[in-house]
Amino acid sequence: MPAVYFLSTPWPETAGFPRPSFLFTGLRSLLGKVKTRGKLLLLLSGLLLAGCGPRPDKPVVVFGSPDSPRLRQVLAGLRAGLAPRSLEVVTVPEFGPEGQEVLNRLRARRPPLLVVLGSPALLRVAPVEKRLPVVFAMVADPYALGVADDPRQPDIHQKNLTGIASPPPVGAALDQGARLLGPGVWGLLYDPGEGQAVEVARLFAALAPRHGLTPLLETSREAAADLPALEKLLSRGARVLYLPPTATAARYAPLMLSWGRDRRVMVVSSHPEIDPKGSVLRVTLDYEALGREAASLVKRVLAGENPERIPLMQKTPLVIEADDGLLRHWSGYPGASDRIRSPRRP
Repeated sequence: MPAVYFLSTPWPETAGFPRPSFLFTGLRSLLGKVKTRGKLLLLLSGLLLAGCGPRPDKPVVVFGSPDSPRLRQVLAGLRAGLAPRSLEVVTVPEFGPEGQEVLNRLRARRPPLLVVLGSPALLRVAPVEKRLPVVFAMVADPYALGVADDPRQPDIHQKNLTGIASPPPVGAALDQGARLLGPGVWGLLYDPGEGQAVEVARLFAALAPRHGLTPLLETSREAAADLPALEKLLSRGARVLYLPPTATAARYAPLMLSWGRDRRVMVVSSHPEIDPKGSVLRVTLDYEALGREAASLVKRVLAGENPERIPLMQKTPLVIEADDGLLRHWSGYPGASDRIRSPRRP
């Protein structure tokens, strides 16, 4: 809290503070009109509070984890949505003590608001910060992280925060793929050692039958096991391989996509950071649009709206792309000519 010097106190010029003669003149004029101690206290409180609101030119503080191309896309949308405000962006590794140390320094500054990007970042912030207003995005399932209890009651959540849930577009990829390619057998390879991959596999197995698709699952924990697992999916009858938006999928994506380019199998990708060449269809989250959605929420909180009164929301803006050359090839595949058609736009 800044020091308050009354008129009877010598101005501490020796400490390097300039003498603000214009301020003293104004204060003398105001104080000359104040007749009671109560009014004096009220006046001084008003002067102090006048400087407490966030200045329009003050950067919005962003805490993200981990740094990634998709996080930078969200930042681009956030910058566009908050312009002319600037951002002060701090990213930390997903694991290790550095992240908590950086967060502690940010919290000690008490910014008017903290934007949190990524589930690992929210996992650090939510348990320790209960007062500072928080807006989060790039979080697949805030309910699993403990910031709210029931997806059926998004208005009941941790009081100082609100935000956007954006689950991986597994359902959208299955829906678009079924519309484009028709019913059939889809295969998914995932690493059971990665939490997000396990969740994607669960969604894949649960949602595929709703779209007339038969799901096949195989697991692999290391690069040496990826090829045999993918071969096994094909031998079990998979006609489409799904490339999920997970970190470990980057390990086997080049092999899978090479099979797609060689017309060995159809590939549908939801990975936003891997060149889609080789996939007949690509369905990913639009992370820049997600950033713009987050910016709208940040503006509401900065304008004085209480995060406690803003329900958590789910937003899954999509980017859908199809490879015309591969579509033409697979449309001539026996039994496929009546199924292949243009993907439906969101």
